Amino acid sequence: MPGLGIGQGPGLSVLSVAAEPAPELTRGVTLLHDALACRPSALFSDIDGTLSPLAETPERATVLPGCRTSLLALRPRIDLLCLLTGRPADDAWRMVGIDDALYVGNHGAEVWLQGELMRPAGSERYDGRLGRASATLRLVLAGVPGLVFEDKGLGFAIHYRRQPSAAGTVRQAAERVASERGLQVLVRSAHVEVRAPVQGDKGSALLRLADRRGLRGVVVIGDDPVDAPAFAAAREHAKRTGATVVTVTVGGFRPPGDIQVRDPAAVAELLLATARSLER
Repeated sequence: MPGLGIGQGPGLSVLSVAAEPAPELTRGVTLLHDALACRPSALFSDIDGTLSPLAETPERATVLPGCRTSLLALRPRIDLLCLLTGRPADDAWRMVGIDDALYVGNHGAEVWLQGELMRPAGSERYDGRLGRASATLRLVLAGVPGLVFEDKGLGFAIHYRRQPSAAGTVRQAAERVASERGLQVLVRSAHVEVRAPVQGDKGSALLRLADRRGLRGVVVIGDDPVDAPAFAAAREHAKRTGATVVTVTVGGFRPPGDIQVRDPAAVAELLLATARSLER
């Protein structure tokens, strides 16, 4: 078994797993098992940085085969598998490729379920404004090297991961152009999004699903500040209903969750071990 970096809560150490599972991995699996054994149960997971290593550009990112294998193993043993992502929901489905999962994209604003893409009513009215805003920003920022524009359906993103020093320039330009057209600007990690003024984030999406399905066991996995609303929503659901909730943070996310793992490979190990434990 490859090395696995995993810790539990603020006070526990990071570890390496070699030939045999270490006690910390066993405790992590126990926490996830106990949550997902409470039915109905759900796993909510981010994609980029969680199931897929971060890439310079969105199209280069790939879900690790081990992550997909572990999700497929876990899916029959839980009631809901939900991918909560900043990507367009249909793009998330193409990336993960599990048909009976629910894909909540654009940070909670749209849903892909069994081949149907559902977006907020009226959002198409902003398509023309978004197209003009994108064209304007491409011209305004043409002299900034390393930028990548990404179409996100409900809007577009400007990635500056390859040119971090351009963050301020990109944000200011996006805010000016968007404000002139009644569009939203959302500052994310290493990119800015310009989108239609629709409501929703990962937290509100999680709460709606948890309430609608009466979830009694919830596991949430993420690696980025934009996942913080999902973690907070899961804790709020636990507080209101008594559901068992476990949060898993990936990489250097602060504050750490109930379990903290090193990278997507460690996520795959943890989820596969949990799926096996639920078989017994």
